[in-house]
Amino acid sequence: MTSNRDIEKLFDKWNPNKIKAGDRVQVSNGRNYPARVVGLDIDIKNQKVYAHLRLTDNTKGYAIKVDVADCYPFTGHYPSHHKGE
Repeated sequence: MTSNRDIEKLFDKWNPNKIKAGDRVQVSNGRNYPARVVGLDIDIKNQKVYAHLRLTDNTKGYAIKVDVADCYPFTGHYPSHHKGE
């Protein structure tokens, strides 16, 4: 059985971009698209952390469960509805 401390170390190792639930991300896995991370799961057998996504566009055909290593923090800015931009 793996201890909680070991699981945390593996989580940090397999999550190189330090993605957390609630983060807006840009997914780059052969296709590029924006999404929000709604949850994370660690898969010790396959040595991966998976991100469960909510797509910002309701476009079909995009993966909603991806390797978290394919997610990058979203650095763009959404247009502000307060400033009329």
